Amino acid sequence: MKWKLEIKAVLFLLYLLASSFSNPPEKKEVLWYGQPAQKWAEAFPIGNGRLAAMTFGGVETERFQINEESLWAGEPANPYAENFLGHLETIQEMVLSGDYASAQDFGIEKLTARPTSFRSYQPFADLTLEFGEQEGITQYRRELDLSNGLSRVSYRIGDSEIVRESFISAADDVLVIRLSASGKEKINCKISIEPHKDAHVTALSGGRLKMKGQIHDIEAPDAYDDNPGGSGSGGKHMRFAGALQVKNTGGTLKREQEFLWVASATEVVLIFTVATDYNLSLLGFDPSIDPQIKTAEILQKANAKSWEQLKEAHTNEHRMMFERVSLKLGVNPRDDLPLDQRLKAFQEGEEDQDLFVKMFQFGRYLLMGSSRRPAVLPANLQGKWSEEAWAPWEADYHLNVNLQMNYWPSDVTNLSETNQPLIDWLEQIVHASGPLAKEMYGSNGWFSCLASNPFGRVAPSASTLESQFLNGVLDPLAGAWMVMNLWDHFEYTQDLNFLENRLFPMLLGASEFILDVMVADKDGQLHFIPSASPENSYVDPVTGRSLRITKTSTYHLSVIKAVFDATLSASKILDLHDPILDRISAKEGLLPPFPIDKNGRLLEWREGFKEAEPGHRHLSHLLGFHPFAMITSDQPELYKAAKMALNWRKENGQANGWGWSLAHSLIMYAWFLEPENAYEDLEVLLNKRTNTFLNADDIFQIDGNFGITSGIAEMLIQSHRTDESGNYIIHLLPAIPNAWVSGSVKGLCARGNFELAMSWEGEKLQSASIFSKIGGSCVVRFGDKTLKLDLKPGEERKLQFY
Repeated sequence: MKWKLEIKAVLFLLYLLASSFSNPPEKKEVLWYGQPAQKWAEAFPIGNGRLAAMTFGGVETERFQINEESLWAGEPANPYAENFLGHLETIQEMVLSGDYASAQDFGIEKLTARPTSFRSYQPFADLTLEFGEQEGITQYRRELDLSNGLSRVSYRIGDSEIVRESFISAADDVLVIRLSASGKEKINCKISIEPHKDAHVTALSGGRLKMKGQIHDIEAPDAYDDNPGGSGSGGKHMRFAGALQVKNTGGTLKREQEFLWVASATEVVLIFTVATDYNLSLLGFDPSIDPQIKTAEILQKANAKSWEQLKEAHTNEHRMMFERVSLKLGVNPRDDLPLDQRLKAFQEGEEDQDLFVKMFQFGRYLLMGSSRRPAVLPANLQGKWSEEAWAPWEADYHLNVNLQMNYWPSDVTNLSETNQPLIDWLEQIVHASGPLAKEMYGSNGWFSCLASNPFGRVAPSASTLESQFLNGVLDPLAGAWMVMNLWDHFEYTQDLNFLENRLFPMLLGASEFILDVMVADKDGQLHFIPSASPENSYVDPVTGRSLRITKTSTYHLSVIKAVFDATLSASKILDLHDPILDRISAKEGLLPPFPIDKNGRLLEWREGFKEAEPGHRHLSHLLGFHPFAMITSDQPELYKAAKMALNWRKENGQANGWGWSLAHSLIMYAWFLEPENAYEDLEVLLNKRTNTFLNADDIFQIDGNFGITSGIAEMLIQSHRTDESGNYIIHLLPAIPNAWVSGSVKGLCARGNFELAMSWEGEKLQSASIFSKIGGSCVVRFGDKTLKLDLKPGEERKLQFY
């Protein structure tokens, strides 16, 4: 259509114009330490979306612990119980009759299947540099330059300076390391690749190492299985390869068995890449892919470039994304102190608001490093960084808040393209799950339960049969929630081509699945059964047992309403019709209302059951408020009920929860326009970081890092509300705490494809401007003042509220 071509042309032009709107940061964002990492979480993460590494900065031994996004143990499988549909209908009858305990017991027995789960994301290898004993080390510094995507180690030995720089280039798809020495000292080191498992390394002439392997899974009890009941069949599965090129200036370079030795060099450059035989379009292995050929091709292209050329290509590409947003909070950033000392000083009461800036930008850096091209898979539970043979929860795609939170900062912090791997993967999940929806649920459309992986697992999955039922079978709408992230992405970008050709079919399919599965009670009200509220339980008043199973939990009700609303809205925008839309219009009025108790608090379960854990970490019953923005101050009773529910969680211990849980409440308090409560959550999150920014208190989960970045962004700008004409209301500084008395931000994005810049002092805006990439109308709000704007494509306008 002509209008599509015109929009594409305008978008391309404005993409070029947009780069001039967000000025570069005034200073580099650097994290640094005065010593090497003592444990994994203290190492620095580097990544290009597909490849990831943790660099430790050792003096006698440097370790680069490397991951590749698709290296997973196991194989494609979607097991489900025999006669699933028949047993499902029995459970629906039990739940409608109120016999919850029997329904749960029956479900655990009849709706579960082995293998209960799947195998884990795998570490690829360690690239190790051994320098031998080093004496007289002074002026040691280990830093991560977020602005340029560079890790750097420097120290002195006598009159010599030793420098080690590294990065993973998205432009060239390689890990690049440069060692240099000035003065009398020279570089002497042994270079080796240590595979995690099932591979061998060979040293070749010309300074090369090659690695070839294939994962060989062994079934329990002959090998460890993290999931009692089994994680799938053993056997030889994914094939993989690695290739390293070493180039030296001065000295000698020789090979010995599987090692390389460098002696008396002044400079050494290492280029390393890896590959597997994974194919996203197959959601599995592809025998036509030779990982060794892939690595050889990548390495040959990169090896044709000098260190300077590789570094320039990397930094230019990295800065093009990272520098779209700059943020300053307060004054006197303590950049003179290493990160561990800064964190300790903050926890002891020293003012250092710049730490929040660093946390914010660190989250953006991590999202870039775990979800941009050349990635084809989304950021998993650990981003792309994992060292354990069996990662916690397999480092899977957890769809009951974790994967969603990974991408909450993507559009608002001007990293829209990081959504692409998520979109591509979810589209494959939609296609793969259609036949299973028919077989298991007798429905059309598509679904995905709680835990998924690169092999397209959509059937229920968890560590045990009981957990498989409680967490998997009871939540087949986790995928429907996930697709709402893509609706947010559309609202920010206004990309009509994406909406029509990719998102709208997903929304239709999610809606159709829901419509087909819902059942009516004796009063004609429609319910989704079986249902649950993620990971929390209630006390059954009949048996006194802690149970999960219910009908149309507030969580599922929120997902259903959000998906229906988005589907209908998309059809109006596109002026497209489908019979499913008529079914939605006919059925949505039969959904139950949000449940509110006699004290006015929004409830988690329809029947008002007592919570087994009143301070539970999940805030699933509040999704109607955030992220779906269905509960707003325009509905005072429901709005107050949601706020009471959040405060109830807090009063009962939710603040002691995990990083992602605190990050979610932080965002909700920002949306409730309660800046001090939001800031309190931020302080708790920062105080939990003892000497590293990674969300790794006991177990590393990257979602907390992304949630913090999203939360800070939502304290600075919000755009989830619309006026009576459907224009987005862009709220500037909606939740600024007293501690952020002054500051500035450039490059944050609002729904409608707008970009903002502003500075403030006290309670007043010093300056503010808005840039429209595609043109359109909006309402900009600051305090109790509003401006109605109509902007042309490419127009920037200064905002005056006084």
